[in-house]
Amino acid sequence: MATEIALFRIVQEALTNIARHAGVSEASVKMWIEEARVGVIIEDQGKGFDPDTLSRITCGLSGMSERARALGGQVEIDSRPGEGTRVRGWVPLDWA
Repeated sequence: MATEIALFRIVQEALTNIARHAGVSEASVKMWIEEARVGVIIEDQGKGFDPDTLSRITCGLSGMSERARALGGQVEIDSRPGEGTRVRGWVPLDWA
């Protein structure tokens, strides 16, 4: 159950950030299972941002990473101003 909750919260936070900041009306969410883990990508074609200019304490972004790390996974955030944002992550499957 921890895997499902973590993935739900990661996707929820990414979509909330898109709704608040990206300036777009749509995004894509893709999930898959490979080997003993679940992967997810959330993408938008919105405003984007420079990750280096954000505080490392930004709650939403750091929260996504912390949730994944707590389960042995990881989250990567790729973004550039004017080029949208991509959140990629994975967590191990509970039953693997």
